[in-house]
Amino acid sequence: MKIWLDFINTPQVAFFVPFIRRWESEGHELLLTCRDSGNTVGLLRQHGLIYHVVGQRVGTGTFDKGKQFAGRMLKLFRFVRTRKPDVAAGQSSFYLPLIAKLLGIPSLYTNDNEHARGNFFGFRFATRVFLPEPLRGASITHKSYLKERLQFYPGVKEAIYLSQQPELLAAIEEPKHQIYFRPEPWSAEYYDGPLNFFDEALRQLAGKYEVVVLPRDKNQADHYRKPEFAGLRVPDGPLKLRDIVSGCLLFIGAGGSMTRELAVLGVPVVSIYQADLLAVDEYLVHKGLLRVNPALDYPGIQKLLSESEEKPRDQSVLKTGTIAFDLICENTINLHLR
Repeated sequence: MKIWLDFINTPQVAFFVPFIRRWESEGHELLLTCRDSGNTVGLLRQHGLIYHVVGQRVGTGTFDKGKQFAGRMLKLFRFVRTRKPDVAAGQSSFYLPLIAKLLGIPSLYTNDNEHARGNFFGFRFATRVFLPEPLRGASITHKSYLKERLQFYPGVKEAIYLSQQPELLAAIEEPKHQIYFRPEPWSAEYYDGPLNFFDEALRQLAGKYEVVVLPRDKNQADHYRKPEFAGLRVPDGPLKLRDIVSGCLLFIGAGGSMTRELAVLGVPVVSIYQADLLAVDEYLVHKGLLRVNPALDYPGIQKLLSESEEKPRDQSVLKTGTIAFDLICENTINLHLR
């Protein structure tokens, strides 16, 4: 059976890699398409996957985004039509459900962001929709047309793929000496908060600690390589999660999947996200795995570092990932039976 997966952003690669390995071991053929955005292509290459780039990077203006969305939709439709996949699955790919519907391909759609406007395409056109349990109370899940297609999985999406990587647990126990910072999503359609708001705190941190900035794209990398940030380390490409986990004393995230990844693994994490929290973030806060402080400053970071030394690691959410992995894996394969 041929399974089509579409990647439009960096976190989707980590999500699907364990599924790809499972399906390949079962003899299924994979068709991988992607948009050249963020570190998506770099991560696909890092995992040794064969992929097809369809569509360019998204612009920043509403008009440019709309134009590029329509253009990629047409290119992707033509590309997939000739490859004839049997089923399709997407994590936050707004293109895949509509194209699959037009081509008569059964599809599975999942997303963990209740504010993403592109959910319209997934909810309307996907054969099956899977959402994390923390979204059960969200208004978007009460649409009448979702009743027969919607199913919830336990925990959060990050626990799904992290549960399939036991080597990460060993890395957690290694000596820590670095602070990692993940900037805010400059070009994301769901983010309307301030930009570069943490720069002054970073300059202060760089004078005392080893600080690694994990940019989302080339623009952010160029920004943090300016002379004024001389004390910061900006990697040339995406780092492997194990390398981050093994040295992470504290992770400071301005939103996104990477912040939740470290929290699920039990690494000390603080979110400085400048917009409304997602339901999945609130879930991790309730579990005591994620601290939230949008106004975090240098003294606050020092306080967090002293407190994190005494806090035991909690991996209870991580354990839910195995159940969710099997659930999504099985339902994707069974799509062709519908």
